[in-house]
Amino acid sequence: MKALKLAKSISGAGNWPIDLPKYTEFMVIDIFIGKSAWHDNYATNFSLVKANFPELVDWLEDENADEDEDRRVWGIAKKDYTFLDLKEFVENGGKLKVKKRRSPSTEEDRSVKGKQRSHKRNVFSTFIQQTFSSKVSLATVLLVLFSMTENPELLSLHARQQNPIYDDENKTLASGWIRSLSRAMMHRLKTDTNALFCDGEFLPDQNYQATKLSTKLDAFATLLKLTPYDHKNKFKGNLLPVSYDAIQAVHTICPDSIVCMDAECKPRGLLQATRTRDVPLVTLIKGNTVYEDVPVLTGKCTHCSTTYHADHEHFKDQNGLWNKCYLNSARFLKVGQSMWVDRNFSHSVLSGMYNFHVSAAAYTQYWNDCNSITSSNIQITRRLTWQAFVQESIRTVASSKNINLELRENLNIKELVVEAFAVLGNTGVLEPAKEHSCSQCSQAYKATADFMANDDPAAVAGADENSNVPALAGEFADVSAPQIRANNLNMVANVDAMDVDYAPVKMVVLDGIVMGPTHCAYEQCTQDLKNARGGAFCTEHEILYGNRCPCHLHQQEWKKYKLDHSHSSLAGVKKMIQRPQESMPWQPGIRRTVQPHDQDEDIEIPQDHYFGPARFYCVETICAPCDYICIDKACKVLRTSIANGSWNMWQKTSRFIVDSYHYINHRTSDYLCRKWCNPAFNTQACEQLNSWLGGFESILKRMKTGNFDWFLHAMFFYHTQHVIQKQAQRETPHQIDDNEDEVFIVLH
Repeated sequence: MKALKLAKSISGAGNWPIDLPKYTEFMVIDIFIGKSAWHDNYATNFSLVKANFPELVDWLEDENADEDEDRRVWGIAKKDYTFLDLKEFVENGGKLKVKKRRSPSTEEDRSVKGKQRSHKRNVFSTFIQQTFSSKVSLATVLLVLFSMTENPELLSLHARQQNPIYDDENKTLASGWIRSLSRAMMHRLKTDTNALFCDGEFLPDQNYQATKLSTKLDAFATLLKLTPYDHKNKFKGNLLPVSYDAIQAVHTICPDSIVCMDAECKPRGLLQATRTRDVPLVTLIKGNTVYEDVPVLTGKCTHCSTTYHADHEHFKDQNGLWNKCYLNSARFLKVGQSMWVDRNFSHSVLSGMYNFHVSAAAYTQYWNDCNSITSSNIQITRRLTWQAFVQESIRTVASSKNINLELRENLNIKELVVEAFAVLGNTGVLEPAKEHSCSQCSQAYKATADFMANDDPAAVAGADENSNVPALAGEFADVSAPQIRANNLNMVANVDAMDVDYAPVKMVVLDGIVMGPTHCAYEQCTQDLKNARGGAFCTEHEILYGNRCPCHLHQQEWKKYKLDHSHSSLAGVKKMIQRPQESMPWQPGIRRTVQPHDQDEDIEIPQDHYFGPARFYCVETICAPCDYICIDKACKVLRTSIANGSWNMWQKTSRFIVDSYHYINHRTSDYLCRKWCNPAFNTQACEQLNSWLGGFESILKRMKTGNFDWFLHAMFFYHTQHVIQKQAQRETPHQIDDNEDEVFIVLH
């Protein structure tokens, strides 16, 4: 008002600045308040105040008015007066009404409520101070607290014994239930049990300790109201489990590194690089617990621009191209667009698929079924499970090489497994098995066996000690046995005459299993299928030929094929429940030509139709369980090696022997096999390995080549580590069972 009066006088005197617009009241009003507020509050009310309430005008202009002056002018004293008070003042003729109802939010009320909360906190802290030792740790107090909240059933049973109903029931202060909980706490705390007793209370007698602690726990349960009875000893119902949602920790997913790790950069601190509005909120599976809306944060080095994530680093190589480094030390792994898991979950996926021979789909169903009994509604998919398997297996294999896998950025999961196998696959050779040596698989060289009751040199150790060996028939039959026996005697004599140190002897066993991935059905095409779950062609031939024959002559064949492979038909159900390599009378007959195992000559198998995909023939596995090379047709391999001249190099370090099963048939008709390829070790190692591997056939037969290679390599690697670890744990050597006797190298 003073500003308006002053401005009006200046304008009237002709002293208004020429560089300003012409004076109006609203020019001054806009400096202090908006037009709407002026008309609603100032213009109407203040004009009435000026005309009718001169005392209020004086009060407004007096900056030193005290509380008594406030009460005289307004009728009541307040700390602040609002426009609502001014409007009420004008409407009531110059007075404010005294409100009888006291506001619930006064300072006094807030003080009382604060004292009540403080009293509750003081009760808890006082109980802890008076009940337990003055040196009790926070960890011990929390252990006792959570032990109480985690056992509502036990506390209900204990409270029932404290409130007898029938004549033959006795009230027990320290019931057997609460005493059992006390003993469990004492067992857990061991030497720290004395922290649960005040000074002078602790005695070495465990019965006394259990009784005394039981009374403390009973009082603690009453304080926490963990009892199914009210203050009148009336039963309210069994105690329910306590929810921890209110105190659930807030999780964040951050980089593991705290400084820049680039070799060409200094260890600068990392800046949080994600803008607040761009921070993704994801779902985190930690063990079996699901956490939602977890923020994912990214670090960045301002000098080299390397970005650091929880599971990888993003950096430029020497050519200026962006690469991705998969960190072995990562605590959490990204498996989906908005899904992360911890390493316990991913390792459970890898271990579950290995131990139970299950597919990603089967493990997904298992986890979802188990998770359905919890309060979480989160369900995972097969793709997420497979991603977890790939991410975990990559880090498991890379860790053994002491490297972090580095690949180009933006690889999808199909490209990732192919690139990972190219870098970490080592052409199928497993590094943990390559240098392995133990008493189970390596023995000192011996020219002759310690004991062989049957002196026929064609006898097989472990099989022919007490039986006659069939004589060699055909060429060289008359010189075979005497010649070999004489050679053995000369070898023994030479060994006895010479003091020679021999290196330990190992054996390498080779065998194949008829199991391979599918590929394009078109002749001479081995590209991956466009659709591995029902397709028959690669992308190119799918466009050219499709998946069905348009010829009416093959419609009946197509219908038959579709019926045999449908899950809804009886034949399809039979195929689903068929075990690997099993042939039963009730199963449908094989309607395609199959290459016989170990067939000598290549056979052209005619392609009857393109309804289903083609398949690679088999997987060859190499076992080093016990530098003999054992293979089904070792005698033929030896002939080939001699013929092409490679034997001149091989004979310095290696020998070829035949598998014992095959040798039984060869020794009666093949002089070379009988003389040079007699088995002397456990030659069934590969058969045992392939028997274990056959459990994965139902999984592998639907995989593309890239997934097939990596899955086999990961399973073999995990199996090798498992076997070596179990062998190291053995205190005394003993016979190894079928699934634990091989350290192997696999070639596919």
